[in-house]
Amino acid sequence: MKFPFLSILAIALMYGQKIDFKNHPYGSLGKDNLLSANTSIGDIDNDGDVDIAVANGRHWSQFNQIFYNDGSGFFRRSKLIGFEANTSYLANLVDIDNDKDLDIVVANDRIKNQIFKNDGKGNFTFDAFFGRQISNTRGLCLADLNSDGFMDIAEANRKSQNFIYFNDGRGRFKNEIAFGDSFEATINIVASDVNQDGNLDLILANRNKQTNRIYFGPTFKDFIYFGEGDDETRKVVVADMNQDGFDDIIAINVGDKNFIYFGDESYQFKSFLPFGRSVDKTMALAVGDLNQDGKLDIVVGNNNQSNQYYINNGSALTMFDYGLRTTITYGITLGDVDNDGDLDIIEANSGSENLIYYNNGALRK
Repeated sequence: MKFPFLSILAIALMYGQKIDFKNHPYGSLGKDNLLSANTSIGDIDNDGDVDIAVANGRHWSQFNQIFYNDGSGFFRRSKLIGFEANTSYLANLVDIDNDKDLDIVVANDRIKNQIFKNDGKGNFTFDAFFGRQISNTRGLCLADLNSDGFMDIAEANRKSQNFIYFNDGRGRFKNEIAFGDSFEATINIVASDVNQDGNLDLILANRNKQTNRIYFGPTFKDFIYFGEGDDETRKVVVADMNQDGFDDIIAINVGDKNFIYFGDESYQFKSFLPFGRSVDKTMALAVGDLNQDGKLDIVVGNNNQSNQYYINNGSALTMFDYGLRTTITYGITLGDVDNDGDLDIIEANSGSENLIYYNNGALRK
């Protein structure tokens, strides 16, 4: 059932205003031979501006990197994360040990996942492994899944068992539970209380034409399906897109339209809205208020196609192309890297430079 109140109009310019996103010669991260899969942002060195961690390699061994903001939104100084190259899909910034600085949790393909601790000044030291050597880890969800005040880790392992690792309060993860089926081709997990029972649930994006699932906390045994049933879903984000007080699920797919699945009192996500084109190979997704109108907008990254953003005016989504047509964009992050009060776009591109598109506000008509 399609949702009646939010629709995509073919003549979009009537309903949305284009934003002036521009790349700068200094607005790039890394080299064009790196196979970047993800970026994560946060104030690593506690100097008041946003720094960036980049995960590189995917199936091939490469070094992950940290890029330090010089205060103006440019990133001229960088360091390697650790002393060895890995096959990384994620390098997420999160305070894993509750010491009020950001640590790095790394997801690897067929190598144990890693934790690097921050000394409070933006210097990182390897701390511990977690996970299994044979796991095809594609995604990590970092959230307090048992409500004890510490960040836990849900591990998305494509075509192998997914696991939850519980934090012991010191940033160590020895207590684990398996959840879901061992054949699930899970590539991304997010956490949210979608049924409003006070417990975080896990929302899974599954590839290989498998149906996406929601596992309900706190046991993560009961689940429901959502989606079309044969999607090649690459990522999901949970947000209240229509501001009705219920979580909605935005899901992007390779070679099919993307969808918003709307939440309501049934918590079944049967109402939906397609957006994008069926020919798009969408691989990256982020949600945020790009034009500061109080409504959440959508940014997607594609494979050798223009990337797009969708402006939400409350009754319609307006699509605009941005960026290069030659990038393979694996990851998109939104953040205010230049401290001007609006959200910029940070791209993780595989085989080309990672680019920052600075938000200069709405273009005048």
